[in-house]
Amino acid sequence: MDRNYLWVSPYNSASEAGLDTFPESVKIYDTTLRDGEQTIGVCFDAQDKVRIAKLLDNIGVKQIEAGMPIVSETDKQAVAEVVKAVKNAEVWTLCRCTRKDIDASFEAGVRNIICEIATSPHKIKAYGYTEENVLHKITDTLQYAKSKGMKTAFFAVDGTRAELGFLQKAYEAAVFEGGAGEVVLVDTLGVATPETMYYLTKKVRSWVPVPLAVHCHNDFGMGVACTIAAVRAGATTVHVTVNGLGEKTGNADLAEVVFALEGLYGVNTNIDLKGLLELSKTVEEITNVVMSPLKPVVGKTVFQRESGVTVTQLISYPPAVEGYAPELIGSQREILLSKKSGTGSIEYFLERMEISAGPEQVNEILRRVKELGIAKKGLVSQAEFNKIVSEVYLAG
Repeated sequence: MDRNYLWVSPYNSASEAGLDTFPESVKIYDTTLRDGEQTIGVCFDAQDKVRIAKLLDNIGVKQIEAGMPIVSETDKQAVAEVVKAVKNAEVWTLCRCTRKDIDASFEAGVRNIICEIATSPHKIKAYGYTEENVLHKITDTLQYAKSKGMKTAFFAVDGTRAELGFLQKAYEAAVFEGGAGEVVLVDTLGVATPETMYYLTKKVRSWVPVPLAVHCHNDFGMGVACTIAAVRAGATTVHVTVNGLGEKTGNADLAEVVFALEGLYGVNTNIDLKGLLELSKTVEEITNVVMSPLKPVVGKTVFQRESGVTVTQLISYPPAVEGYAPELIGSQREILLSKKSGTGSIEYFLERMEISAGPEQVNEILRRVKELGIAKKGLVSQAEFNKIVSEVYLAG
């Protein structure tokens, strides 16, 4: 990230703030094509998955979770197409701890799998498992995948609500008996605090000597914060989705996590920031899940200004009203007109139109802009502004 376009708090880098505990870099693991597809009403076909996967690959995502081939023959074929299309990233799939899931992924050409199973008492009860069942399924499935030459990771579903002693047994079984090369700390229901994620990350790292990833949901609006806390405690891979898609309230958002890590903590994510906007808009188009205009980084209003006081500062010195500049993602600033506009806004638009106006004319134009903005309860368009300017000049 070019820090010439970044204006964050200078205290972020103070040793007391804990920045010195962060790693130099992390890997981005994107699960838009699997967990993101679990968003209500979203369904990707092979063409959609390939289109999104290529964009993810192009911006530098290291690991792409392409789906669950066991779901259907169509899903298996779509995953196979992603495997063929992706040139740089590792393609992963999510499997339940069953051999048939492993076989489906293998048949799709996938050689990197995450094996998931319930670890909390709530989930274990819902499935009718026992702790012994769970541990057996973990080791059997992972050993089976390893026998097929697959790279494996263990995904402890609802780990943040698991009993600590059993969670330790599950991770140790996965690594020491199942041969998992990575493990994932999972906040399935988004119910952990950042402090809890920090604590549990430290615990897991003390139990098993393999890389740790973190997978957070956003039920309490803490998905990104919990992800960052886990990175601070030693997680080296972060699970994210484009536009924060996912079941219920979604997952930690790719753009938000990347900007937080890069901009606030100085952690390299290897992501081409200028590709984030196109990726976000493409996924929005494919899914028909419309983002809030207020969404950080890629939201419509991030670089728009309407209030007269703010516009004056933006024109004079952008860092006064921006934490990061639009140049970072290849976007542009935009000034809008409404009842909240001031003379600075009017002068800005007149200058763009190469029109000179005296103070009285500027004030009259501003009065009419405010009047129209109030009547519309919204913004004044360029065409409406042009009309006001013409009327003022004719009246003069």
